[in-house]
Amino acid sequence: MGGYVKKTDRRRYEDRSFSVRAAHRDPADLHKLAEVLIRLTLQETGRSRADRRAAEPPETYRHPSAPTRTAASVTAPLLE
Repeated sequence: MGGYVKKTDRRRYEDRSFSVRAAHRDPADLHKLAEVLIRLTLQETGRSRADRRAAEPPETYRHPSAPTRTAASVTAPLLE
């Protein structure tokens, strides 16, 4: 029997070495980030407001069981 033969180019865990490098980047543009955050918030607020408005009945809606006023009931107090 032969000895161990490597079949891949991978290194064993013990043979590996790890290092960390810093990547220097320009600082974030806080003005642009704030503007994007404000726009997203306004967009979400508008969407939720539209959803709420669609769910509530229109202001001119009258329920069918509500009593309706007739012309006589409006003018009756004036004739007394």
